[in-house]
Amino acid sequence: MFGERSLHSLVKIHEKLQCYEDRAPTPVLDSAGSLAQDLTEELQERSASNEMRELVKLLSKPHLKSLLSVHDTVARKSYDPELPPLPDDIDDEEDSVKIIRLVKNKEPLGATIKKDEHTGAIIVARIMRGGAADRSGLIHVGDELKEVNGIPVDDKKPEEIICILSQSQGAITFKVVPAIKEEAQSKEPKMFVKALFDYNPAEDKAIPCKEAGLAFRKGDILQVMSQDDATWWQAKLEGDGNPRAGLIPSKHFQERLTNAFLSSLLLSSHYHQF
Repeated sequence: MFGERSLHSLVKIHEKLQCYEDRAPTPVLDSAGSLAQDLTEELQERSASNEMRELVKLLSKPHLKSLLSVHDTVARKSYDPELPPLPDDIDDEEDSVKIIRLVKNKEPLGATIKKDEHTGAIIVARIMRGGAADRSGLIHVGDELKEVNGIPVDDKKPEEIICILSQSQGAITFKVVPAIKEEAQSKEPKMFVKALFDYNPAEDKAIPCKEAGLAFRKGDILQVMSQDDATWWQAKLEGDGNPRAGLIPSKHFQERLTNAFLSSLLLSSHYHQF
């Protein structure tokens, strides 16, 4: 262990930091960036010599400007995040909200939303196991979605919200009202099933969200990740590197698929994945 190069590097870094703390240097000024800008403007007004032109050229380089900006930030110790002050007219009766920031990659975030038929609120209906929303642990079933990237969603349809999310790149900020009671996810034992038929969610009119479905072929081995919903299980293909689960019809639902009333009832519920 003492012969490892990584340990030697860590010891050297520790010594440098310790030396820095012992000396406790203080910055001469915390406005090097603005000083450099003023100096550049003053030199440009004068009769330019070769030395002046070279200095102006150096001070105008973006790398040097960035270095001076970082210097000023550290000198002012203004690198800690600052929360805006609370508004004076805040309503004490207002529901508590939380701000969630998730990074969106090429795949969906792994959650479905629906519009409450009674209140009209946009509710998180399902969290897909292994998706970004599930891994973050910040969004839960029953949370009410209030804003997406600062855009209120109270008067929007789920399809319009999906459009906003599809056009967003990188980090996405959500404002949500947490559910009154967040139910802990049950720790279910791993269960593997073998598919006895081909399944394509794009052709299934009963699935609540086609984008959240998992396609499979007869003979595929599926690992069931969640059976919280008796009708639609969450599963992933065995051996697939994608950790996000998808919706598949449960065994119980397949047995009742011939019941026309149940099919029409399922078609009345609409979920939208983001």
